[in-house]
Amino acid sequence: MERTVPGPVRWATVLWAAAVACGVTETALALAGMLASGGAVPWTGLLVRVAVYTSAALVVVWFARGHRWARVALVAGLGVVGGLGTLVAPVVLAALEGGGVLAAMGHESHGPVYLVVRTTHITAVAAAAAATFAPGANRYFAGGAVPARASG
Repeated sequence: MERTVPGPVRWATVLWAAAVACGVTETALALAGMLASGGAVPWTGLLVRVAVYTSAALVVVWFARGHRWARVALVAGLGVVGGLGTLVAPVVLAALEGGGVLAAMGHESHGPVYLVVRTTHITAVAAAAAATFAPGANRYFAGGAVPARASG
């Protein structure tokens, strides 16, 4: 018997996927800027980001399939850890150094497109986290183990 996926879970899936796509886009924009200014490819950082975003995309798929652990992993990983790394830490550091929020969000270093993508990224994560724990999503994930896929 297949469970019907409620609207909040479908929306959360789309928003988590959008957040991952925004993260990939931010990385590409920053890398393009570095290369355009004659900088070298930061291979270690790039490989870490590829691993993080690939893992996150896979967890989004597992979330969409109803795995409870994936819901916690997304909120903890992309919401808490990612949120601290992409928003809270840069803004706090910028404030301590006398810089502004726009600078902390990458506007001065990467331009307005990057700022729009980063803002969209943060908004998608916040909305996804809210949808992930909406009442319909809570009922869906409380419904028990993920049903086995029928063969054939």
